[in-house]
Amino acid sequence: MEKITAQCPYCGVGCGLEIFEDKKGRIKIKGDKDHPATKGDLCLKPIPLPKVMDIGRVPAPLYRENKRDKFREITWEEAIKIIAQKLKRNKPDENYFYISGQLTTEDSYVINKFVKGFIGTNNIDANSRLCMASAVMGYKMTFGSDGPPGSYEDIDDADAFVFAGSNAAWAHPVLFKRVLNRKKEYPEAKIIVIDPVYTATAEKADIWVDIKPGTDTVLFNSILYLLNKKGWLDYEFIGKHTEGFSQAIKEAEKYPPEIAAKICEIKPSLIYKLAEIYAFSKKVISFWTMGFNQSSNGTMKNLSLINVHLATGRINEKGCPFSLTGQPNAMGGREVGYLVNGLPGYRDVRNPEDRAFMEQFWSLPEGSIKDKPGITIVEAIDSMINGDIKLLWIVCTNPAVTMPNLNKFWRALRNTFVIVQDAYLTDSVDYANLVLPASQWGEKEGIMTSSDRTITHNKPFRQPPPQCKHDWQIFCEVAKELGWEKQFSYRNSREIFDEYKQTTKGRLCDISDWSYEDLPKQWGGKWLYKDKRFPTPTGRAKFNPAVYSEASDSTEYPYSFILTTGRTKKQWHTMTRTGKAMELVRGEEEPFVMLNEKDALELGIFDNDYINIKSTRGQIYIKAKIGKIKRGVVFAPFGYGKIYHFPTNITVSDAIDPISKEPELKFSAVFIKPRKKRIYKLSDEIYQKVKETYPEVEKFLEDVLENSFSSLTEAEIKNIKPDLLKQLSQEIKELMDIFINRPADWDRANLLNEKVANDYIKLKIQPKHQSLLTSSFRKEFVKIFDLPEDTAQAWEFAFDFISHRIFELVKKYYENKAFKGTQEETV
Repeated sequence: MEKITAQCPYCGVGCGLEIFEDKKGRIKIKGDKDHPATKGDLCLKPIPLPKVMDIGRVPAPLYRENKRDKFREITWEEAIKIIAQKLKRNKPDENYFYISGQLTTEDSYVINKFVKGFIGTNNIDANSRLCMASAVMGYKMTFGSDGPPGSYEDIDDADAFVFAGSNAAWAHPVLFKRVLNRKKEYPEAKIIVIDPVYTATAEKADIWVDIKPGTDTVLFNSILYLLNKKGWLDYEFIGKHTEGFSQAIKEAEKYPPEIAAKICEIKPSLIYKLAEIYAFSKKVISFWTMGFNQSSNGTMKNLSLINVHLATGRINEKGCPFSLTGQPNAMGGREVGYLVNGLPGYRDVRNPEDRAFMEQFWSLPEGSIKDKPGITIVEAIDSMINGDIKLLWIVCTNPAVTMPNLNKFWRALRNTFVIVQDAYLTDSVDYANLVLPASQWGEKEGIMTSSDRTITHNKPFRQPPPQCKHDWQIFCEVAKELGWEKQFSYRNSREIFDEYKQTTKGRLCDISDWSYEDLPKQWGGKWLYKDKRFPTPTGRAKFNPAVYSEASDSTEYPYSFILTTGRTKKQWHTMTRTGKAMELVRGEEEPFVMLNEKDALELGIFDNDYINIKSTRGQIYIKAKIGKIKRGVVFAPFGYGKIYHFPTNITVSDAIDPISKEPELKFSAVFIKPRKKRIYKLSDEIYQKVKETYPEVEKFLEDVLENSFSSLTEAEIKNIKPDLLKQLSQEIKELMDIFINRPADWDRANLLNEKVANDYIKLKIQPKHQSLLTSSFRKEFVKIFDLPEDTAQAWEFAFDFISHRIFELVKKYYENKAFKGTQEETV
């Protein structure tokens, strides 16, 4: 076998691979040293791929009209006729097509042409909706077009790297290794990680910003506020090359560091440090991925970060706002327009000129392409449930694991005729009526585009199993059955490529004079906007006001923890290939949820305990791991399917960003059931300290308590009237008096506990406020009483002990209301 080159089929870094046979005739993979983007570097994931490619393949076309029946094998001819009959019977918008950033560009081009041009619907979306849609909107709203403005080469002379919502050490390891190499040769370079989880990337960072999930827009607005206040702006760049600066500043001025720090739950000093880095570094590259994008505020997060780059002129030689792509060819899919609004060559169905060009190019009558984008995949779920969408064709992706709010999505799948076109028997096959065996990477030819716009020609190194067809080929056969043979008469991928590339002529992503033999090659050059002219109506980049909105889920008790999701080090997406390689599975055999050590202690949870996690959408049972993560936040990987019993996304929010329509996969409010009941005791030593000093404390104890309750106004508990404040203080004082002097008076203590708990419920005081009250008590106590440190601490413990009993009643009330539907207004 001669040496064959290709691009890695996993993350969006797009590592060049060399595939060869060793002396024993075994197919092996190593890095391609001649590849311009990655120069021979490689991570672990693709190395075992050749030996697992045949495990779990779809054995033949499989069919069942009723999902309660067993599948039976049918011929390809029968399968094609079934699809054609369904498509003829349905109105165009009663069909939906959900495809993938793992397809080749040729596959995506043919499918998009088939759907938008010939079926006559824009109801086609891709799994990029779940990962890159917010980044696309950020780029388009700022620069006028999709496409990262820089390239990997920029890493080699940068002196500051900001990773926002990106665990690149695991998700984009070869790129992160290049950053570390730069740090090694230039130790003064700074790495900053913005993430609630202390990730492998954060371990290598100079600064870790443990931000509250969902609040990145506030953070970057605050950075912009500081830059403007200090005059640390590139006024020349702003004046010559941008517009809209004043509107963006007006929004940023709402978030001075002291306010932003409270919202983001970080130290204000971190905001000052970040402003300094953006102002005075030689060259700053901001990398971001799903922590930014997968949010109901995702587009605004993207805009807030890009605004900081525009304000400091950090484009080209001074830096780059660099969105990292999650899949190997999500960039290529975006280039061919495989989302609901797209057309090839970065065109848009809403643009009359773009529609007219593609209609003429595809020899279609005028008006064939609809002028309104289709509904996005998350929005389509309701249409499947209510019967407006009758057919769903899934290609090369596994949404039965990756979609949010899986219980609802599974219900939609049960109500729809589902075609699954895949190389493997995935979880989505469980919900299918028709399963089509497809070839995969390594068995077909085609191009892919990496995160830095480098296109690689993938050459096949093996024949597909005899039952399989190429993805583009399947759509061509259905098109022929529907009477469109002339327009879909491609004999190979080269013919598709030669047609597609003509649609890019004169466009930003122009590859119209390229051939397979020219690849790998980067379109747009090192800097996409080398002359700092942008494809906007004015030629200027546009500042946009980045408006912050809170996450859709409320974190009021009992759903008071924030679940965020992501990947593990060695697994990718839903593990259809990486999960079959023992060297990659080792150490990652089952899913887990990571908790903060202090949170785990309060819940009585220990490493390797199996715990119940519940949201309003469903619940999972999962192994606990104790790790370094922000308090109140838990992390779980999303890729473990139903074979592991409980996919994480059962619990995950399906709220969407209003602009990008990307779902909120990184912020879901969950309840974690305590594993062991917390036994709260005070030592005799603490009790004696409190008892001995009670006489000198008693006279002003009520003042301390009143001031402590006043602190709740900072936590948005605005409705505490002075008389109620006094009443609560008196009741807590009496509880402390019982605790110290009348410990046998349980009846009165229980009565007071219930009374205070009911007042807390009426005031909407949450269990999370217990720590605020305790710290405020300590602060007010030392203001009034000049007592030794250990005595003040003893009183703090005593107050917390008494509060604990009250808040246990509050928790019980909220749990009963949430889980049992109890409507009582008191405990």
